[in-house]
Amino acid sequence: MTSLYFYILLLMLLASLFVLLPVWRYRGQQKTEQSELRKQQNIEVFKQSLQELDENRSNGLVEAEEYDTLKLELERNFLSDLEDHAAGSRSAYATHTRLVPILLMLIIPIGGFLLYREVGAGHELVIPELLDQIGAVTTEAEQLEILQEITVVLNQSFERDNDDIQTGYTLGTLYISLEQFTDAVRVFSTLAEGMEENADKATILGQLAQAQYLLAGSSQTQEVRQTMDEALQINSNEQAIMSILAFESFLADDYAGAISFWRRQISQLTPGSAQVQQLNQRIAAVEQMMGMQQPETDEPVGVSVTVRVAIDDSIRDQIDEDMRVFIFARTEAMPMPLAAVQFNPSDLPLTVTLDESDAMMPQLTLATADTVFIGATIAREATAAEGGFQAKSETFAPSEQEQIIELLIADPVP
Repeated sequence: MTSLYFYILLLMLLASLFVLLPVWRYRGQQKTEQSELRKQQNIEVFKQSLQELDENRSNGLVEAEEYDTLKLELERNFLSDLEDHAAGSRSAYATHTRLVPILLMLIIPIGGFLLYREVGAGHELVIPELLDQIGAVTTEAEQLEILQEITVVLNQSFERDNDDIQTGYTLGTLYISLEQFTDAVRVFSTLAEGMEENADKATILGQLAQAQYLLAGSSQTQEVRQTMDEALQINSNEQAIMSILAFESFLADDYAGAISFWRRQISQLTPGSAQVQQLNQRIAAVEQMMGMQQPETDEPVGVSVTVRVAIDDSIRDQIDEDMRVFIFARTEAMPMPLAAVQFNPSDLPLTVTLDESDAMMPQLTLATADTVFIGATIAREATAAEGGFQAKSETFAPSEQEQIIELLIADPVP
């Protein structure tokens, strides 16, 4: 970091020279021109005075002896003026023309550096150094002290620009890890305000719900449920929400429900990643507790609906690798699905059974609705937007539906 400061100052010094050297040269040139002009004026005055003295002598107004005295005095005054002018020019040039640029060359880089430290991103320059210190300390108390210093630096940066999602997310998650849940709620609430309805907002809302949940003593308050619903409307498998729901299900001895939420988390993660391995180990441990020999069962859980989904050939060339297939069941009155799954477009056509284990929330399942409809979309996000495609079934009673529902995805999302 010291070397970084050195190079910053060096670059600012060079930038100052580009500005000040032309000014310096111009001021010197200007002084020289003014000096020459004044010198010429003095010469003209001397010549004119000498001419007048010669005319007075010719006209008999001045005696010869007086003439010599006056002429000598004129010459002395002329030489004296020239010497005083030259000395004054050198003095002014030395004290103003040279001193001011030198001072500016010092003030500009130092002032700019201090200004950057105060209102720029200078505070963040200490973060790499603090991270290096964490690896060097040996006690937990020392590590916590350094982490607190990092939160102070990040918070200063976030207060200057509360639209910085990366800084805000890092700061908020750090607050959660330090169990400063009130601060985490503040940061994630600020970030969520005014964000567009996209995957980033779903992630921020998921972290906000987690901070609110922990602040409430691991309790699903009305505020927590409201934030969770808002996140799930954007991404039905949002990671932090799935963690909360899996934890709640596990505590309620609903092991199948917990496994379902963990599997939905896995569907959003990179295959083979450390987090996927951890979740798979957790699922295996719970399955062992339940006496299960297979990770999945072919038997549906509770009320279920079977759907066969295909894609129209006319839109296949408009599907790209960033899109996903979202299949869901919901009511006309509520935007949040009662059950939802997702696949890759390359999996189509496919047949899938939606049941109560696919619920977004344990208290809202297919069994709790009198009538529902099945929808299928191909889009980049769970909330279908312009550029995606969709299909929708008629409304039906899920407890009475026995036939397979056929959906052909072909219509563009309006």
